[in-house]
Amino acid sequence: MFIFWKKTPLSSRIYSDPYCVHIGSDRLTLTPTVKESYREDGKPRNRTLWRPSRGLRTCCIADINDPTARVAWWQEFEQDFLRVVTNLEEADGDRLLDHYEWLRDELAKIVPQPSLADETLWWCMMGLPQDPRPGERPHEQRARLVEEARRSMEERLRPLWEQERRYWQREAETARRVPPRDPPHAEAGGTAPGPHGSAQAQSGRRNAADATPWFFRQLGLTWPCTEQDVKVAWRRGVKVHHPDQGGSNAAFIDLKGAYDAAMDFLKRAAA
Repeated sequence: MFIFWKKTPLSSRIYSDPYCVHIGSDRLTLTPTVKESYREDGKPRNRTLWRPSRGLRTCCIADINDPTARVAWWQEFEQDFLRVVTNLEEADGDRLLDHYEWLRDELAKIVPQPSLADETLWWCMMGLPQDPRPGERPHEQRARLVEEARRSMEERLRPLWEQERRYWQREAETARRVPPRDPPHAEAGGTAPGPHGSAQAQSGRRNAADATPWFFRQLGLTWPCTEQDVKVAWRRGVKVHHPDQGGSNAAFIDLKGAYDAAMDFLKRAAA
């Protein structure tokens, strides 16, 4: 199984779409295709297992000021991928699901995965009124929505950032006044306290949460379990909760979040 990137040059003329303005023929549209190699009558062949419904332009990938194009592309990737998996024969679908993590890692080498802040910006933007203003072009509307979403997020997060700023300001002022010395927690073999309580209290809260991980319960599993158990539960859940199978978007999003959290937990536990 391998990925083939189809590269389609953009035309030299200037045009726009909802994501940005594209100028010049040196920019490409990249469309990944997952192919599988096999032999037929002694000759090497390959067949396509999955291809996204939309490629992503290199100018959108490189635009660090507006990450929403990448967020939208990754969301479409997951929807397209799971739609294909549910429509394939069971053996092919299971084999493709087994390579899901590998596929995400390979795609991320070309199209960086959006950060949590990028996804938050995207959902904030989608919550704004989407009606264009008179004479507003698609890319101009998108730029305006991104800016409005950033301002909205900044207003909501300002109190938290102010709290963090005051805390670290006090820490910096204390460090300048007090001569350097070994802190008591270092002598006792502990860890430094943070802005949300002592290290012991934070550790206790983490241990209590780890005792009954919510993501395993969401997948119908109990701890301890293996990655294979998580994948089996994930496949079973996809066939029930995917919107194409009659499930709801909310239930599927919860299932996807539980799967990602469970796999991350198991990888960290094995490290």
